[in-house]
Amino acid sequence: MNAKGIRRADPLYVQIADSLRARVGELDSGSRIPSEPELAKDWGVSRFTVAKAVEQLVDEGLIVRKQGSGTFVAEAPLRRAPGYLLSFTEAVEAAGHKSSHRLLSFEPAKWRPGLPYPEASRLILVDRLRFVDGQAVARHRSVLSADLMDEIGLTQAVMQAADFSLYGFLERNGLQVSHAEERLVACLAGADDRARLNLAADAVVVAVTRHSFAADGTVLDAVEAVYDARRYSYEARLVRQRQDRLDHPEENSSENDNDIRRGHLGPRLGPWGGVRDGG
Repeated sequence: MNAKGIRRADPLYVQIADSLRARVGELDSGSRIPSEPELAKDWGVSRFTVAKAVEQLVDEGLIVRKQGSGTFVAEAPLRRAPGYLLSFTEAVEAAGHKSSHRLLSFEPAKWRPGLPYPEASRLILVDRLRFVDGQAVARHRSVLSADLMDEIGLTQAVMQAADFSLYGFLERNGLQVSHAEERLVACLAGADDRARLNLAADAVVVAVTRHSFAADGTVLDAVEAVYDARRYSYEARLVRQRQDRLDHPEENSSENDNDIRRGHLGPRLGPWGGVRDGG
């Protein structure tokens, strides 16, 4: 190592990125870090080398660039308590950020296999772009029962409101979301999603399919959501069972269900700020 504590084996920009990463880890969210010219002078390297190192930390979501202001330590990731069913709006606002959305389309939808509705159902597709502090971070395509929407007065005009929350509207109309089934897969972003979320051509997204139900089993929402993979992770608490429990799983189903309800599964969202143009 040299006087700066940088390892000699790696390329210079990697060494600088490692040192910056350690420095960022000791600072509070929102702290300003030195400018690229200051860093270049500090390390005695070209500004190009420093820019490459800084870009690496931006890509990792550790720091954010604010045009005209400088570079800052990013906000800590938004967290949803594992196992607790929160809407996008609730998860964002619980972390002290502002959630909003823009309605992209509101139109009749055809039934298809995999939807939790009867085949003869009248369905509406609601396509929304979701924002955190004004930045587009996700896209939600919900398929809803047209009959249920008519019953509670959920119209296109109602959903146009920037601060609209589907779960909130349902609950204000006596429909409490009780539980949900959720599946996550990682995949390359489609062209339209890349454009909407300002992602690079090779960007990876997390595709989340969630079916939400009332306590009596009524389907309230079937949504397919897309998140930038750098802004969404999933955590689980894994419990190793004794062999006798593995041999007789039916005797332990209620215990396993209780583990889930106590909050051992769930997603982590964020950080939202400072995604570099182009993903």
